[in-house]
Amino acid sequence: MKKRSTFLALTLVFPLAHAADDLPENDAAKLDAFELPEVEVVSDTPLGATGLAREKVSGNVQSAEDEDIHRHEALDLSDFMRRNLAGVNINDNQNNPFQPDITYRGYNVSPLLGTPIGLSVYQDGVRVNEAFGDTVNWDLIPQNAIANIDLIPGSNPLFGLNTLGGALSVRTKSGFSHAGSRAQAYGGSFGRKAFEAEHGGYKDNFDWFFAGNIFEDDGWRPFTHSALHQAFGKVGWENETTDLDLSFTFADNKLNGVGPAPLSYLNEDRRAIYTAPDTVENTLYFFNLKGEHRFSKHFSVAGNAYYRGNTTNSVNSNTGNVDETCETLLSLTGCDDGAGNTVPPASNVANRIVQDGAGFNVQATSTQPIFAHDNQFTLGSGYNASRTHFTQSTQDAILSQSHATIGTTPFAADVDVNGQNEYINAFATDTFSVFPWLHLNASAGWNQANVTLRDNIGTALNGDHTFDRLNPSAGFTLNPLKALGLKTPLQELTFYGNYNEGFRAPTPIELSCADPNAPCSLPNSFTSDPPLKPVISKTFEAGVRGKFSDALQWRMALYRSRSVDDILFTNVQESVVRGYFQNVGVTQRQGGELGLNGVWKKLNWYLNYSFVDATFRTAALLNNALGPVTAKPGDRIPAIPQQTVKLGAEYEILNGWFFGGDLQYVSSQYLRGDDNNRHSQVSEYAIVNLNTRYQVTKNVELFAMARNVFDANYETYGILNRNFFKGGTSEAFLGPGAPISGWAGIRVKFE
Repeated sequence: MKKRSTFLALTLVFPLAHAADDLPENDAAKLDAFELPEVEVVSDTPLGATGLAREKVSGNVQSAEDEDIHRHEALDLSDFMRRNLAGVNINDNQNNPFQPDITYRGYNVSPLLGTPIGLSVYQDGVRVNEAFGDTVNWDLIPQNAIANIDLIPGSNPLFGLNTLGGALSVRTKSGFSHAGSRAQAYGGSFGRKAFEAEHGGYKDNFDWFFAGNIFEDDGWRPFTHSALHQAFGKVGWENETTDLDLSFTFADNKLNGVGPAPLSYLNEDRRAIYTAPDTVENTLYFFNLKGEHRFSKHFSVAGNAYYRGNTTNSVNSNTGNVDETCETLLSLTGCDDGAGNTVPPASNVANRIVQDGAGFNVQATSTQPIFAHDNQFTLGSGYNASRTHFTQSTQDAILSQSHATIGTTPFAADVDVNGQNEYINAFATDTFSVFPWLHLNASAGWNQANVTLRDNIGTALNGDHTFDRLNPSAGFTLNPLKALGLKTPLQELTFYGNYNEGFRAPTPIELSCADPNAPCSLPNSFTSDPPLKPVISKTFEAGVRGKFSDALQWRMALYRSRSVDDILFTNVQESVVRGYFQNVGVTQRQGGELGLNGVWKKLNWYLNYSFVDATFRTAALLNNALGPVTAKPGDRIPAIPQQTVKLGAEYEILNGWFFGGDLQYVSSQYLRGDDNNRHSQVSEYAIVNLNTRYQVTKNVELFAMARNVFDANYETYGILNRNFFKGGTSEAFLGPGAPISGWAGIRVKFE
């Protein structure tokens, strides 16, 4: 499918100049001079101010635009990735649709503190991994503001910190690219009510775009109500040489989750919970000024400056006192500490994280040919700083009959710490066309991370840490049929290969909880901070892609990625919640991907298959809630299924009536904590979803969607734990998937 004009062609100066020359004078004035229509290019830097023709990209980059997300009636970006993109899987460990733990090629990106993050996420050139734990809050990215995305595989050094397994680049809409108005409302299962609206337009050199969302859902399990309020706005100005955009993203969201429940409970009631509540409130203010200026046909400079402030308030329920002091849970109001004393059986932990970040990024791009050969060279740098104020309080609690905690004492402050992150980066990348059928690329990225911690209560958390590294990358693409001058349906056949290295610095939360002699809970309490080593990832990838016609495009990729000094959270021996972070030697993710897609007459379809073999490559001494564990070389890393299959299609049955569906198959995975692979796995599963939409008039559309239409009982996640409501017996705690559900609504649009 051809890409919309927003699709990344911001500095393909030479073809753009000719495209504008071919337009009638009155139409040329309306063309967004910085967004090239109907040319498929891929971003190769976070700013998105340069683009490479896909034939020159040495990786299995997966791209999508707003029309693809709309066609799936996806709830948000994470839902679309789960149902469509190869290598992506969701561990729904919070049982909230906006708080999934996502893995891509075996690397994590999650909103949960303590998750080892291995992907970087960018919105319009700004890295949105949170400063305190490198987490990503999916609820802070408004879906109806997304113009297009690229999922870039590997340890690409141009995308900076956390790019161990890949990077996700999100670009937002503008008035030039998405002129018109659109609104929709829908409702249905679980008391869900959702309203969305957007409007974009332009006049002369000015353009504007605004979007807003209101979402409310009671959830299908108790204590899982969610309410989202999102807003996005962008105003811009441009002429033939300069483009400026100022955007603002706001969110005020309240999310509730209940996490996994014991298998024995789920066998009796799929809605069962272990404890509640687990509440997260996010408030975001995000300003981004982005610009580009073309000095000549072959030279341009782009940059951005931003401020991003996010405040997170959370309350988590724990059976913490049971874990700390109790031998046996006597009742919902007390437990036995082994000495005849009765103590509260639970606790509540309240956290407040105030994160303010600001910075700027700049890059210069030259497309000047070298000895009559196409060449694109980009040099860039950036400075990004953030301040974090983290406070934590705890209170004793008892439990209601529904296992909801009820506080019995006032909250008492445990932690009050200030953190400061300073990230500096510089990079260079060059793509040189040796022949029209052979393209070489090389890149290097230098990153320095300075992390400072200051304890406002004592001195145990004080620390100053600096990490830096230069990461290389090199690759090629080759079209043998073009080299031979053959005219066949496989003219776009391309072979490629690349090698790259990535770098992740320990986060403040990891540095503050790295002492095995003074463990913490996640995120219950912090301790002194012996240094952790940064994580280094090295990735090889090779693949081939081609196109028979619009009806059949295909791609295959093989990869191997090794991470040295991976950072994992390990429990203190036989503790449910307490533990510490540690480096664990070498881990490896390797596998393959196969993708097929096409548009044939009235049918739009895709098939994506992924195999991920994620293993420990050196022995690692770890602990889980049941005791010590020694992971041996070759043991599979838990919570990563080996195989996923995504199949989907949409067909226009009658004029204006579309019917579609998709299927996701996920193979079995080991329970988190089962690092030596000794326990039963989370079972494989398959779910089917259906969508339909009917255009009543040019401007009015009715739509409906059904999820898990065969009402399959399945689990996306599992962890080893002890059930203190049953005498502390060991048990698998599983995250159940939602049952059959459906929604319907109306959509109105005006071009």
